[in-house]
Amino acid sequence: MLKLVTIELSGADLEAFDSYEAAVLAVLPEHGGRLELRVRAMDASKETHLLYFPDEAAYERFRADPRRTAVQDQWRRSRATSSAIDVERLS
Repeated sequence: MLKLVTIELSGADLEAFDSYEAAVLAVLPEHGGRLELRVRAMDASKETHLLYFPDEAAYERFRADPRRTAVQDQWRRSRATSSAIDVERLS
């Protein structure tokens, strides 16, 4: 399954976001996930990720991983916001 994640970075603390992102993306492989694509707008106002997971259960395990939840404070400090959709549902 593919998840398309759009991250709003306007007004965000990019240092806090980058730190959070590095910690969270490092956990992906342990849940069968991988980052297929990461693109940040030239003005750094948005970032888009395309994430692969073998199934919804793997995605949920990733989201509940204690290492991911342990850095949620960095996410809040970054002031970034995000939304995710299943790519398969777009067709």
